[in-house]
Amino acid sequence: MKSDSTRSLRGRWPLILAGLTAVAGLCLSVYLRSRIAQTEATTARLTAETLRLNTEQELNLFVEVLESVRALHALSAAVNQAAMDEFIEKGLVHQHAVLGAFGLTQRISPWLRAVLEEQTKANPETGYRFLQQGPDGTWVPSEPRNAYYPLTWQNRKDALNIPIGFDFSSLSEARRTIKRIEQTRRTALVPSPIPDFSASGANSYWVFAPVVPGRVEANPMYMPDTVIGFAVAVLHPETILKRVAARSSVSPSGLRLNLMVPPDPKAKETIQLVNGAWLYRYPLEAIDAQWIFECSLPGTVTGHRSAAALAAGLLITALMTSQLLFLSGRTRKIEAKVLARTEDLRIANARLEKSFHERAHLEEEMNELAARERRRMGRDLHDSLGQKLTGAVFLSRSLLDYFSNRKDQESGVRGLESEISNRQSAIENQEVHARTLNETLKSAVSQVRNMARGLAPVTLNDESLCEALEQLAEEMTGMYGVSCEVAECDDLSALGQKTKEQLYLIAREAVNNAARHAQAGRVTVRLTGGEAGWKLCVEDDGKGLSGTQQSAGEGMGIRIMRHRAGLIGARFAMSPASGRGTRVEVTSNA
Repeated sequence: MKSDSTRSLRGRWPLILAGLTAVAGLCLSVYLRSRIAQTEATTARLTAETLRLNTEQELNLFVEVLESVRALHALSAAVNQAAMDEFIEKGLVHQHAVLGAFGLTQRISPWLRAVLEEQTKANPETGYRFLQQGPDGTWVPSEPRNAYYPLTWQNRKDALNIPIGFDFSSLSEARRTIKRIEQTRRTALVPSPIPDFSASGANSYWVFAPVVPGRVEANPMYMPDTVIGFAVAVLHPETILKRVAARSSVSPSGLRLNLMVPPDPKAKETIQLVNGAWLYRYPLEAIDAQWIFECSLPGTVTGHRSAAALAAGLLITALMTSQLLFLSGRTRKIEAKVLARTEDLRIANARLEKSFHERAHLEEEMNELAARERRRMGRDLHDSLGQKLTGAVFLSRSLLDYFSNRKDQESGVRGLESEISNRQSAIENQEVHARTLNETLKSAVSQVRNMARGLAPVTLNDESLCEALEQLAEEMTGMYGVSCEVAECDDLSALGQKTKEQLYLIAREAVNNAARHAQAGRVTVRLTGGEAGWKLCVEDDGKGLSGTQQSAGEGMGIRIMRHRAGLIGARFAMSPASGRGTRVEVTSNA
């Protein structure tokens, strides 16, 4: 019963997984959509805030530049108009770029107005009249007031589209703004648009920056900290917004800067998605007034698509669910096949690993057995056959000495000439045979020693690797008639027997190749190293690497040396020697 319930659960788990996948995919898609929507709103807000901060910066820059113009108020009274114009034209390039049109006004009392107008009658070219705009749009004399604020200078002729002498206090909103700046001493904006006589348009405003004697220059005609005039400029909000848009990818038509009259203390920052566009509104304070900065950003400005993300998530969820349902019928068969194949692979892998270990162990035993057999045969040839042949050499030498002594004794006997002559001839024949026997035995002894050295090259007589290399050099010199020498050989007694034997065999193969195939006249062997590592170098002056390969064949000799180097974990390399010839290097990996 338990087995049936387990199998039933295993059969239904793909359906359960499909249902869980559908629920999880739906929840995840909705969650991702909300997160992406939040990210879109945050990105749009950051973009709009950047534009808003740039707008505030431009407004503040406008105020700072206008306030810097106030210093011209004292200068305008000290120099003539021509010098003043030249100074403004050449020295206030930045002010022209930021403000456009600007000018200066001065507070005039009624009695001073009378004096100035009398002077104007006497010299109309240097004076001016106090004017205001009449009902029909013409310029008429200003009405009597307690104080006047006429335009006394502007940066260019008709720059402000009003004549010199225009009384700003003739405008009700301007008059209220003047009273406010007389109290606050701060730069302020006239809240009503410029009248129709200004070409700047309906969405342009006058900005007044008060001139106070204590701030610019003391004037005995006025009390300290009294507003004696102001610098005036025209603020074009559209121009400000164009500058802001030029530093971004937003169109100027998507930006608005509206003056709030009266100010709304409840205004706050808002952002919402309306008809596929982000609408951002923010109240900001600038030029002693409240503005509403509006920014309309397209929905693509964020680079995200929350609806598309939801659709993609639902589509992927549907595909995954259908795929799980489609594969539910094949799951058990695939699982059974996978388990069976996995078990087969595990068994095969275990057998293969066991076979590898056995083969490696067998190869190591065979190598050790072959090495022991070679050493045994070398010792037998050296200690047994070699000693016997050496004894035969001494016996033949004694026989040779005997015949030589007999020859000397019988040559001193006189009177037996014929008999002595016959015996002398026989002795000489025996001496020749004895000498031949001696030479043959010495050659046999030398050959036995060479054979023994090939079988056990380094272990004979407990000699060191350096001694074996020295004997190899002597043998190669006598055998091939080349100059073979060991130029340098450090004591590497710490090396193992296997390493010594392989190094000796590599050196012998390299010297043989140089003498037999490269037609070398000189071969140099060097063995250097210490605790940090060692290096065997065999260098010749033969035909070079290409010639050696062509003669000897790139195969057996080089492959044998490379294989022997690999047996002791060393690096094998062949390269052209300096000048001509070949260099064979075997370097330890330590």
